Amino acid sequence: MDWASLADPLDRVSRALTRVDERLRRTGDLADGVRSRAHLFDTCASMALDGDLVHLEDLVLHDAGTDRRAPTHELTRAARLLALRRRIDRLPPETVLSRNGLLTLIGRQADSLEEGTARGSRAGEERGASPSISTHAQDDAEKEENLLAEIDAVLQRSRQLAEGSVPVARTSSHRMATAQMQSDPGTPDRRDRLDAWLAVLNAARPLNLPPVLTAVILLDAWQLLQPLDSWPELGRLVSAAFLKSQVTTCHLPTLSAALRKSPFRWRRKDPFQTRISGLLTGFETAARDTMDQLDRLSIAQEQLDRHCRSCRSHSRLPDFAQMFLSRPLVTIPMARQELGVTAAAVDHMIRQLGPALPRELTGRGRYRAWGIL
Repeated sequence: MDWASLADPLDRVSRALTRVDERLRRTGDLADGVRSRAHLFDTCASMALDGDLVHLEDLVLHDAGTDRRAPTHELTRAARLLALRRRIDRLPPETVLSRNGLLTLIGRQADSLEEGTARGSRAGEERGASPSISTHAQDDAEKEENLLAEIDAVLQRSRQLAEGSVPVARTSSHRMATAQMQSDPGTPDRRDRLDAWLAVLNAARPLNLPPVLTAVILLDAWQLLQPLDSWPELGRLVSAAFLKSQVTTCHLPTLSAALRKSPFRWRRKDPFQTRISGLLTGFETAARDTMDQLDRLSIAQEQLDRHCRSCRSHSRLPDFAQMFLSRPLVTIPMARQELGVTAAAVDHMIRQLGPALPRELTGRGRYRAWGIL
């Protein structure tokens, strides 16, 4: 690596991430809203980077349980990725950055557990004991991993057959590349690729590299090796988890959203120096976007609090105002379900907010949504 060209962007990224994390730590309740919104924004961006389009409003409504249409296969995958990101944010980073932690996150059996169970089953068969349960446990794990996706695919295809139109199945370019890599006889299996990525992590730790540079190297190695099949987005989450353990202890950086906005696109054929510099630019964009979100929500919170001061002590208006700070958009059904009030009460609270009400996003009469974007 050319340290002379990396020193300046690396210093800017480190300062930006540290500054935004410190500000989040000082904002109190507003930080929870920033993190909640970041999960949704980052999930949609991660799906887009892998070639699948999921609208933000569809994901928000699906997450709140107020869908307006049957969920698609892409939306189901986005909901699973959203749950995975929230889980990574809750877990200690050191539990994620390990073989068993990564396999447990995606619902697969840990390698050591599989080996131990297999050895126990062989010993039991030699002793004439009961049949082994390792095969059943592995089958159950695989079934649980793909259950929701298969159900949604069947429902979608059944609806299309009833309508008389069955479209050709689309495959994203990244998944086509993954399938080609799996079909290549010279490609190492998943265990070897995961071992290679973990070797990069273990080799970077004793070098005392800057944490941001280590996170960039881990992301580049994940993109290059693809340790886990069909999980390209997990590399960005793992790199964000490493940053959370070293730099941004208060939040999980939105690396996918930043890399989508960045003009840089990772390509295998680019030199290593070019890939590292481009990823550093994306990391700086992540810090800048989080700071912008925090500024925007701080102004909105001040306006909403001003209109909630004169309300009664048992009013649900403060809770209604808090919904705008924790979600990209809010609809009347979402408010009814969250607050346990009627639609008329929600309409009254909307009128109470007056000029502090966030911008209306749809402009329709029957389906209305407001949000801070």
